[in-house]
Amino acid sequence: MLLLAWLMATRAVLAGWELTPPGDPNRNWAASVTLRGAYDDNFYYTEKNKESGLQFSSDIVLRASVPLERFFMGLNYDYGIIYPRDVRQGGVDETHNVSVSANYTFSPRLTLSLNENFISSFQPQLVQTQAGVPVTLVYAGSYIYDTVGGNLNYALTPRWSLALNGSWDIWRYEVSSVASNNDVEDYQTTLSALYALDQRTTVGINYQYGQNVYLNPGTNNALNGQSDSAYLSVVHRFSPRLSLQLNGGYTIRESGDGTMSSAPSAYGSLAYNYGLDDTISLIIAHALTAASVQVTRLFSTSENTSVALQINHRFTARLRTVADCSYVYSTFSVPVYTFLLTAQEQALTAHLGFNYAFRDWLSVVLDYYYIQLTSDVHGWAYDRNQVSLGVTLSY
Repeated sequence: MLLLAWLMATRAVLAGWELTPPGDPNRNWAASVTLRGAYDDNFYYTEKNKESGLQFSSDIVLRASVPLERFFMGLNYDYGIIYPRDVRQGGVDETHNVSVSANYTFSPRLTLSLNENFISSFQPQLVQTQAGVPVTLVYAGSYIYDTVGGNLNYALTPRWSLALNGSWDIWRYEVSSVASNNDVEDYQTTLSALYALDQRTTVGINYQYGQNVYLNPGTNNALNGQSDSAYLSVVHRFSPRLSLQLNGGYTIRESGDGTMSSAPSAYGSLAYNYGLDDTISLIIAHALTAASVQVTRLFSTSENTSVALQINHRFTARLRTVADCSYVYSTFSVPVYTFLLTAQEQALTAHLGFNYAFRDWLSVVLDYYYIQLTSDVHGWAYDRNQVSLGVTLSY
């Protein structure tokens, strides 16, 4: 009997790893290959003397999950090859993107979540998040980006709960001249006390501490800094399809040279699910942060106002589309290596993508990207159009 029970349990656990037909939702793993060709009208993201070019890429993506009674782990690995690395000099570039997440339920009252995202690539166009809004960073050179985060939740009572969140981001560049100016580590910790008014509404009191540490922080450690933020939060579900989140508070940031900056902070997020795979999300935010990668050596602090909109829509069972755009207005202050007291920058990004599935295992993807950056800092302004067409084989 014990042997029979063990065999039945083992078969149930391994059932999700069998070679079932493509698109099986009960399978714990998946694999896909995408071959893509892209046209870029401003390969070197310059304001003048633009050079266009073609790039060809292939991506292999592996996904796996381990669902157990109290434990769940997800793994995603993306290996990419891009040619040419440079439209003038040619060459091949390789990218590695690994994402790992794990959740463990100690008890109905205590849960722990951990995640890590490791990226090794060239010329980052990494979508980071500033105050909840995606921002595209562009900087020449091979790099490694690694972010590690964790979340601990404990339910004190049926209405009161405590949450502790932390993250650690690392930037490392391969070229020594770039690394000496831009290698940085960012730390952030948030402590929250949450109270459920009812089944649909939760309010919270939150405190967040952040720190930026540069390999070369500049004169008087001016690029380094730490921030303290306190804010109130409200999350409300109007219905199973419509939800709203609002945060409001104040941030004080101290640069390494002793300069103090302060600003109000705000965040609003509205999400609406109007169909099976149809969603709309809108984010409006204002925050005081460290200056972005592009102007790091000139200023220490950035005050950002941002808006982001994303729409996912399924026209038919085979045709899906995604449209998203973001606008960020940034004011830089606390000058380091510049005679400018302040500077402004506006970043507009837009994306429209289509996916048509001829079969469960075969689909065609078409994407268009537009990026426009206007800046008071000389040499940073540019605009860029990118169009790509690809074929994806999935299992």
